[in-house]
Amino acid sequence: MRTRPVNAGRGERAAAGPPEGVSSLGHGFAASGEIRAAEHLIIEGSFDGRILNPAHDVAIGRGGSQSGELRARHVTVLGRAAGLLIADRIEIANGAAVEGRIVAGRLAIADGAVVQGTINLADADTDTDSSRRDSEPE
Repeated sequence: MRTRPVNAGRGERAAAGPPEGVSSLGHGFAASGEIRAAEHLIIEGSFDGRILNPAHDVAIGRGGSQSGELRARHVTVLGRAAGLLIADRIEIANGAAVEGRIVAGRLAIADGAVVQGTINLADADTDTDSSRRDSEPE
């Protein structure tokens, strides 16, 4: 993680934070709704809803959780995710848990990860409306 000077003119102190071009939902953050991001996103807290970030990456930290729909270029799950995950590449780390539907061009699941649901290895740019209908109960 990079640091940025608090007093840019003097450079006396540096404050830790996410690198430029990265937004972070911290450990104490819990929210629901919709996020439309135009930069990389790190979730360390809890989020319930839609995350639409198709041109950038989303990471769910070890203590983080996300439920709902997540669309991004690249998704890394270190914590917990539930719902619909759509990305060009999805990585699920050792100790992570994913439940729901995964649509990805490439998928990496580490030993020790838990995945429960359906996996569709397809181009994430394709129309997913038909894949949503396939996953809905009749």
